[in-house]
Amino acid sequence: MPNNDIPLHVLPELPFLASDERTAFGEHSANHRIDFYAIIWFTQDDGEHYIDFNAYPIRKNLIYLLGKNQVHAIPSEQLPKARVMVFSTDFFQRIEEPFLRQLFLPFNNAGIEIPNTLQESLEKLFDLILLENSGSADIDLLLKYNTAWLWHLYRVADHRFALGAGEDQRMIKLFQLMERHYKGNRTAGFYAEQIGLTAKRINEILRQRTGFTISQLLYQLLLIEAKREIYHNRLSIKEIAYNLGFSDQSYFARFFKKHTGLTPEQFRETQHLVSKI
Repeated sequence: MPNNDIPLHVLPELPFLASDERTAFGEHSANHRIDFYAIIWFTQDDGEHYIDFNAYPIRKNLIYLLGKNQVHAIPSEQLPKARVMVFSTDFFQRIEEPFLRQLFLPFNNAGIEIPNTLQESLEKLFDLILLENSGSADIDLLLKYNTAWLWHLYRVADHRFALGAGEDQRMIKLFQLMERHYKGNRTAGFYAEQIGLTAKRINEILRQRTGFTISQLLYQLLLIEAKREIYHNRLSIKEIAYNLGFSDQSYFARFFKKHTGLTPEQFRETQHLVSKI
């Protein structure tokens, strides 16, 4: 079997980097898992890229936000032009506004389209970020610039998790708990008890704000990790099923096909073919 391990792309010894050059992507045009948070603002139309193995368009003034451990790929010989900001977990955790951190949750990877009315503001803030990053690189100032930039973006990110102020902390905790326990705990009651709300109330909030229930979001986390493990090609489908908390391989296979239209074996083969292109 070919070795399809996904390389881990890590930041150098810096908490924050910004660039408007193609080299911002490094040599990681193939599938790679990121060990940081990333903002990619494409400045040209150029096909598509992949986030957690799903295709999304590369289009001018379309912005994507990637969370730590997500898998990214740009299957293009010529990397597209983009403005890019990447930062460490420590930097991310210093963003005080929880609703801004919600923008990086991995449940909705669709790009955020920038209207003409917002473009100039984001460009000027990005220029300030570039200037500071290439000069003194004061982290406190970069944090303020980055926060202001994200706040402007949040105003048009109406397809994201736009929660009310009183719900922010509980929902952030919910998403963190789901990312930590989704393999072993897939009942709404477990998470409801942890954050002090009823399962009914949590699902009401989630349906209103995201269109999903707890179960649907947990399934999405399972699918993301299943795709990563299948792509790795190190474990058998049976081993992956057990590692993800499924009682048997056939149940896992039915779950995977229901949500992707492919069997795990078919998905592995299609990814192997894509990696040869």
